[in-house]
Amino acid sequence: MNNFIKAGIFSLTVLSTYGVAAHEGDTHDNEPDFLGGNFTGWVEFGNERMFRGNSETQNTDILSLQGLLTWTHADTGIYAGYWMATNKFDIAPDIYAESGPYIGKFGTAEVAGMGFNYNVFLWHYIYHEDGVGQPNYTELWFTANKDVTENLNIYVEFVPTLDAWFGTKDVVGTKGNGDPVYGYATAITPTYKLGNGWSVNGTLGYQAFNKPQFVGVGDWMYANIGVAKTFGDGWKASLSYHDTNVDNDVDTSDIWQSHVVGSISKSF
Repeated sequence: MNNFIKAGIFSLTVLSTYGVAAHEGDTHDNEPDFLGGNFTGWVEFGNERMFRGNSETQNTDILSLQGLLTWTHADTGIYAGYWMATNKFDIAPDIYAESGPYIGKFGTAEVAGMGFNYNVFLWHYIYHEDGVGQPNYTELWFTANKDVTENLNIYVEFVPTLDAWFGTKDVVGTKGNGDPVYGYATAITPTYKLGNGWSVNGTLGYQAFNKPQFVGVGDWMYANIGVAKTFGDGWKASLSYHDTNVDNDVDTSDIWQSHVVGSISKSF
């Protein structure tokens, strides 16, 4: 696995990034149809869903189905929406789905003569469960991307949590009356367009915490590399390989181990 992390670092010097949210950079050429803005959507079906290197669907124990609906103001780039997805953790078998409202703004900016696209948004994670828990939390996303060449795009992100990550407190276990444990994620994603709708991409990221000793696996590094093909009418297919530097996560049912993920999606 460590060799894969090294390969991921090497890939970042060869590839470029794209990995923005489905709504980022969408200028909506159509005339505004609701309160000065338009609605767009996205749905995806896959063998499983990954989030920063770990499986959110218990290592393909259930299939991944997710989608979102976004309203974007045509003149300001302000947007809001809602996302829903299947979810399962063996360590918390009462969780069966996840969803999240989000609100943000995208646009363009220039620093030291270099122009780039930016996106800033709040995302609140809601875990739907049959039992009683405290896993819900909120992240503040800062992202930027730039076309380095005609085919190469570089995307970066910095994502702090605003409250306890997955409800984790600085006491034994993930629940209690202690102080919140905050998370800080960083990642860079290169995407290179090969032509005819084909592209390759790779991500190298790091999830850190202010008190990692209270998180089961502590801080971790994650990476993935994949290929995608876009078709007409908003269809897209992708295949990717994911891994982390977590060597032993048996207590969390090995959701941080290597995974191959295939998916097909449609934007509308």
